Amino acid sequence: MDAAQWDERYRAAPGGVWAAEPPAVAQQITAALRPGTAIDVATGDGRTAAWLAGRGWTCTGVDFSAEALALAAARPGGDAVTWVHGDVHEWEPAAPVDLVVSCYLHLPDSTAAVARMTEWVAPGGALVVIGHDVDNIAAGGHGPSDPTILYTPDLLRSALDDRFHIARCERITRTSADAELRGGHAAAAVDTLLYAVRVA
Repeated sequence: MDAAQWDERYRAAPGGVWAAEPPAVAQQITAALRPGTAIDVATGDGRTAAWLAGRGWTCTGVDFSAEALALAAARPGGDAVTWVHGDVHEWEPAAPVDLVVSCYLHLPDSTAAVARMTEWVAPGGALVVIGHDVDNIAAGGHGPSDPTILYTPDLLRSALDDRFHIARCERITRTSADAELRGGHAAAAVDTLLYAVRVA
């Protein structure tokens, strides 16, 4: 989907598209980190960025959908985040940050996009990427059905270079209690999680 299609999707859902809070595993990982500066890539309606800001992070939320950012700015805690209308392929932060998070960004060039995000992580900082795994199709979970834009652990590993230590890179199952959509969904979903720390 392009920016115009996402704008229409967000325009049709003024209450928000996604669940009110970030994926549980993103909460668990980032809650253990010392708050600093953060970028939420493809922030959507801002759930992850606002959650981080509420826990002391100085957070920037970036998305190519202006409608998504309008919802993000209006959400509780939205005034604590810097919202930026930008595309992951072109946007650059002013300086590297302590945390880069990306939840459910699926592109034909996902490996290159994640590799680009690694350049935004400061030494000692963390990268957290979560997205639908290719096995999610067979599992019947919510998400895209095009395997060419879905993740695998090998795909996400291949986006990193030797500046990063991989703490976790694995398939995880997200239950209906940790639904992605605002209205929930019945089937469990299979995701890929990458958590890596920049060591140099």
